[in-house]
Amino acid sequence: MTTDSAALLAHFGLTPETLPKLTGGAEYCAVRLPQDIPKDCLDAGKRQRATAYGNTVAAHHFTASHVLLRAVLSHYLGCAPAAIAYALQDHGKPILAPPHTSQMHFSLARRDGWCAIALCRNRPVGVDIEQVRELPEMDDVAALYFSSQDCKALKQLSGSAKRKRFFELWTALEAMGKRLGLGLAEAGEASGNRSARVWHDRLETGWLVAVAV
Repeated sequence: MTTDSAALLAHFGLTPETLPKLTGGAEYCAVRLPQDIPKDCLDAGKRQRATAYGNTVAAHHFTASHVLLRAVLSHYLGCAPAAIAYALQDHGKPILAPPHTSQMHFSLARRDGWCAIALCRNRPVGVDIEQVRELPEMDDVAALYFSSQDCKALKQLSGSAKRKRFFELWTALEAMGKRLGLGLAEAGEASGNRSARVWHDRLETGWLVAVAV
């Protein structure tokens, strides 16, 4: 069994030194998921969930992202990857189980072979990752989930500016939902919460990361 977080991180092209320093606020790391990863640190529940995917690619992405999550968390918590256990809050938001419950807040997002993990020691956090791309049903999706003000502003844009703004709004909504443990519609209603904020980071690969704290 792979018991060392540094050994696991190496499978993702990461080292303890390249992980962000958690000095007070929220931080994140984002990687493209590799093909070959050790799975023996996962608990039986996660392995069973992976087998439930009918698509082998999706099953691998699920497995790899949760191996990465264990590697990252074990680095910050100072424990073996296999020693990490999870619990669920009332709305289904995953949290760390004892004895690590109050030591770290985390959130995971994956999309088309990419994975982002956000971390914060002192408050809940949410993350989302998306590739800024053409989306034919953009206006329909916006009408379902965005505020009327955001929809109006979006319709005034076109081309790359519209795509960029749409995915800023979409990833912010997803990240806020994960922070609060809510669905997209409820997250939209709660997006005016001034105690929370969302910030974005653009990766050189054309992907966009949103972190809600």
